[in-house]
Amino acid sequence: MARFLDLGFPLAALLLSSERRWPGRLLALGYLPLGLVAVVLTASRGGLLAAVVALAGCALLLGRYYKSHTKGLLAGVSALPAIAAALWFAVPHETFQRLATIPEQLQGGGLNQRWKIWTAGWHAFVRAPLFGTGAGSFVGAAGLDPLDTAHNTALSILVGGGLCAFFLAVAIVALAVRSTLQTRGPLRLAMATTLLVWIVMSLVATVEESRTTWLLFGLIALAGQLAVEEPESLTVCFADGDMRRGGPSPVGKAILPWH
Repeated sequence: MARFLDLGFPLAALLLSSERRWPGRLLALGYLPLGLVAVVLTASRGGLLAAVVALAGCALLLGRYYKSHTKGLLAGVSALPAIAAALWFAVPHETFQRLATIPEQLQGGGLNQRWKIWTAGWHAFVRAPLFGTGAGSFVGAAGLDPLDTAHNTALSILVGGGLCAFFLAVAIVALAVRSTLQTRGPLRLAMATTLLVWIVMSLVATVEESRTTWLLFGLIALAGQLAVEEPESLTVCFADGDMRRGGPSPVGKAILPWH
């Protein structure tokens, strides 16, 4: 749940910086603090690390938009104590104690038994490196508990489909990166942040079968295609702060039927 919430942060920041109507802006503005509280409440250490990456991208994106909006910047900074207070009173202290073990886990704590799981998965991959042991067979091939998972997307693909499936997966991610680079301005920053969050998630979780993963790749592919076919329309829809303050051009507004 925390990982899926993390993917929403850069999209909310993009909506906040590009949406003209106040209901959409209010919805995006509310998601950022409430989403962070929800992520912390899950007590997911991997989810919290991914949230840090997502919020860093949000800060860059919103910083571009509010660079000349002093009042908006001050309002955002002044809201930080309120968010910190909400976290302190809404989140159980046991959750903070679990999250505080992140440095220990990174320094050799086994990442919550993940090293053992990855070692077993690697041995399973070595036994069938080319075509794997079949989709969804990681647990059985690695000899793990039926309730466990690979906790690593690349390793799960390697065990299930071998190098053939892994190369296909790498090609899909490479195409997503290419589509991201085809976009410009705040849209590129939002898509790049979201893709980076997904990559961080994939290092500690199995997400290749998640519908959210394929929805994300579909959004990125669509953004890249529109950047090639309708660059002016996309620029108007997701304009930088300076352009947006000047208002949309009549031509751009006319050729933007989906907005």
